[in-house]
Amino acid sequence: MSFYTSATFNPVLSEALNKIGANQFVGTKILPVRDVTTKNGQYATFGEDQFDLNASKERASGSLFSRRDFAYGQQDYSCRQYALEGVLPDEDESKANDDGISDAKGAIAQKLQRDLMVGHELRVAALMNAAAFNSTAVTDTFNDVSGAKPIQDIQNAVERLNGNGFYDGIALIIETALFNKMINTNDVRGIFNGNGQYTNRQVIMDALGVNEIIITPTRYNSAAKGKAASRSKIWPTGHFFVGQVASGDFANGGFGRTLSYGPDGGVFSAEDYRDEPIKSNVLRVLNCVDEVIINTNACEKITGADAAA
Repeated sequence: MSFYTSATFNPVLSEALNKIGANQFVGTKILPVRDVTTKNGQYATFGEDQFDLNASKERASGSLFSRRDFAYGQQDYSCRQYALEGVLPDEDESKANDDGISDAKGAIAQKLQRDLMVGHELRVAALMNAAAFNSTAVTDTFNDVSGAKPIQDIQNAVERLNGNGFYDGIALIIETALFNKMINTNDVRGIFNGNGQYTNRQVIMDALGVNEIIITPTRYNSAAKGKAASRSKIWPTGHFFVGQVASGDFANGGFGRTLSYGPDGGVFSAEDYRDEPIKSNVLRVLNCVDEVIINTNACEKITGADAAA
């Protein structure tokens, strides 16, 4: 039961919606979910000067041990609730059953969920684009199949991350069309069987020095309500990212998280309730999240990959 309405939590719909979200969107893959116990709060941040110091000293018998102190800052977070409702009149549900549609409620909930996740995806993309990551231009646009050097560009980014102390969980985060341009450059084609045959993604990950490739294909309908649909790309085609992706506690590393507050919906929840005056069931999907960048040193932004973008 919700704290604020008579709506009842629906675990079956919630489970189904979480599966759909994992398959269709990449926002929670790029900024993995971390549950928080308070809706608003602070988390500690440590500057790069606080790590990997040669601070240990040889100790003479009977002498004091060497010590060091730790300085840290604080960053605020505020989880906000996002929600959508859909109305399923009894007459429509009866007609759907007559037409052989056995789960009209689930179908509507899935559509609501996709709308909710579009909002999350847009916020993650906007946060990534605006973050103060180190920014470096490519050697040449990927439109120049002979002049582009994506392998070197990405290897250099990985080395810069290594220099900041990040070695594991390194991901290339790139939009679908830009990825396709990249693998069609001579630089990349040359590593596949010597003849440009694209055989195994692990081969390209090994060449680039990354542990994962996250392709961002997501589009959304940017048209006004009632207008013809316009399927717009959410993720940029002019630049891409190379960064450490990690989940769970901030001590695990990574450049960001989706903070999730469970009592107000968590990462995704579903509820339903009865609106008797209009003889309808009302479905509600909701989440309560904040998307945060926790370490700008853990990600690199590579610009100029598509001169036409």
